[in-house]
Amino acid sequence: MKRLFPALALFGLLFFPGGCTTSRGGDSSLKREVEALRQEVNTLKDQNRLSDLRGGPTETSAMQTELEMLSTRLERLENKTETTAVALVATPAAAATQKPTAAKPEPAAKGLYEEGKHLFDRKDYRGAVELFQNYLSEEPKGTNAAAAQFYIGEALYSERQYEEAILEYQKVVQGFPKSSQVPTSLLKQGLSFQAMGDGDSAKLLYQKVANNYPRSYAAGVAKERLKGL
Repeated sequence: MKRLFPALALFGLLFFPGGCTTSRGGDSSLKREVEALRQEVNTLKDQNRLSDLRGGPTETSAMQTELEMLSTRLERLENKTETTAVALVATPAAAATQKPTAAKPEPAAKGLYEEGKHLFDRKDYRGAVELFQNYLSEEPKGTNAAAAQFYIGEALYSERQYEEAILEYQKVVQGFPKSSQVPTSLLKQGLSFQAMGDGDSAKLLYQKVANNYPRSYAAGVAKERLKGL
């Protein structure tokens, strides 16, 4: 119980107003939120809460608690971010001239996904994100919805917009929990944190992939990354 007290205190910080930024400052607000997440993980480390990867049952339970808190905070960041991925990667003029499109049946909407994938493969990430977003607006639970959301994260990751990519990958984890894209989304969140110099958060996510999806390709990559942390 004593070992869980710091975690419970952190849990309170995540849900009371004083624990999160409430201003709407666009990118600067988002950066402050992610920086706050990094600081919280550092606090856990200072309190000796980041247990050894081979720890016993108590350490495993504590690690799971920390992972749940990390997931909760990412979800709160997602909900508080009002800008869309299109606005993040498109030019202001393109975003301003974008008009709502009429709903199309699944076969027609599928064309949006296929064209988006084509643009993604050509490294036209801005165009790809716009088409993936259009597909999701018309078919939020369509056959390719999880993949479309994943590729939005991939486009942002490819443009090194790591903070925004983390939130888009989280939409895969939260919105499509049974999708085969989930392990890779968690892995790419870890890679994003590591690219920003936050090895502690990356370690938590790599461990989650290795533990929860041990037979996936992402788990193999995660285990290799853990060796370097």
